[in-house]
Amino acid sequence: MKSVLAIAACGIITGLGTSAFAAPAKFILDQDFTGPGGSDVQPIVLFLNNPDIELLGLTGVTGDDWAAKGVSHALRFLEIAGHSEIPVYQGASMPITNTPERMAGWESLYGPIGWKGAWNDPETDGKSETFDPMTVPTLPEGNPTIPLQSGSAVTFLIEQVHMFPGEVTIVAAGPLTNIALAVRQDPEFAGLVKRLVISNGPQADFDAITGKVMPTDAFNTVFDPEAAQIVLTAGFNSIVVTGLINTRVPVDQALVDEMSQNESELSRYLVENAWMDLPLWDEIIAAVAIDPTLITGSSNAKAAIELAFGRYYGQMIVFPEDVSPGIGTGTVDIALDFDEERFRTMFLAAVAAVQ
Repeated sequence: MKSVLAIAACGIITGLGTSAFAAPAKFILDQDFTGPGGSDVQPIVLFLNNPDIELLGLTGVTGDDWAAKGVSHALRFLEIAGHSEIPVYQGASMPITNTPERMAGWESLYGPIGWKGAWNDPETDGKSETFDPMTVPTLPEGNPTIPLQSGSAVTFLIEQVHMFPGEVTIVAAGPLTNIALAVRQDPEFAGLVKRLVISNGPQADFDAITGKVMPTDAFNTVFDPEAAQIVLTAGFNSIVVTGLINTRVPVDQALVDEMSQNESELSRYLVENAWMDLPLWDEIIAAVAIDPTLITGSSNAKAAIELAFGRYYGQMIVFPEDVSPGIGTGTVDIALDFDEERFRTMFLAAVAAVQ
C-alpha cells in the first residue's frame, strides 16, 4: 500500500527553522567510511553547522573500506571541516559470518560480484597473512592529528540511546554489523532508537546473464547478510529503506561548480576529490533522515534478508502483508520517490555553511 511517508524528525524540518525551546534532533552516522572525498564522508556535512541538529558521533564499520582506515578518513574529514570535537568510534572489522573466502566461494558458483568494498583488492582483502587490516596507511589527504575515541562503536551506540531514549535517529549507510551487535548485546537497544535509516533496496540486484551483483543497492546486505537480518527482525520502532532512491542524483559538473564557489578548505577538498558521475548515495540517505519530508512517496512492507547460501544470498526480499514466510520479517518504510531538487539545494547549502 503506497502512502506519503510522514515521519517527523523531532518536529524539526531543516531549512524551516525551529522554536527557541526545541531541542536539536539527535543523530548518529554509522558508516563504512572511505576516502578521500566521496559519498562515504560527504554526508557528514549535512549534520554540521545546523542549530536544529546534534551529531552525537560517528561510528565506523568495515564495508567500502576496512574500519580502521575508514575512521581515519572520517577523522581527517572532520579536521578539514573544522569540527574536531565530534567523536569518532571504530566498530566491527569483520561481518558476523561473511569472510573474503566465503564471498570468493559464492563468486565461484554465481559469478563476479561487482563491488566488494574492502575486499576488492587481493593484496588487501584480508586473505593474505602479511596484510593487517588494523594498520592505517598514509592517506592521500593526510593522516588525522585528532584521536580516535578509545571505546567501541557498539558500546557508544548503546550508551547514547539509553542516554536519549526515543530521540536518536541512526543513519546506517554501510553494512549493519555494528547495529546488529548492539541489538545482540542489549535487548533494549532497538526499542530505544527513534528511527533507523538504511540504504538497501528490496530488489534482486543481479545481472541475469553474468550473475554480477550490482553495487548500488545491495552491497551493504550482501557484505553482511546475517547482520541485516538481525536488524530487520529486532523490533525497531521505524526502519526507513532508501535504496530505491539513492542513485538518482549524480555528481555532475554543475554540482562541482557550485561547490567551487565556496572559499573554504572543505569545499576545495570536496572538489578535488569529487566522485564524478557517481550517485550521491549516502548524502541522500542522510538528507532524508534529517528531513523526512524530502520523501514524497513510500510503501510500507514486511521484509527479510535471504540467508541461504544461494544466488540471492544477502538480498532484501519483500512480502505482501498477508504472507508469513516463517523466516522472520520486519516492517520497513520503503522510499519510492523524493524531491531531488530540494535535496540538491540542501546539500549545497550544507557545504556552503562550513567555512
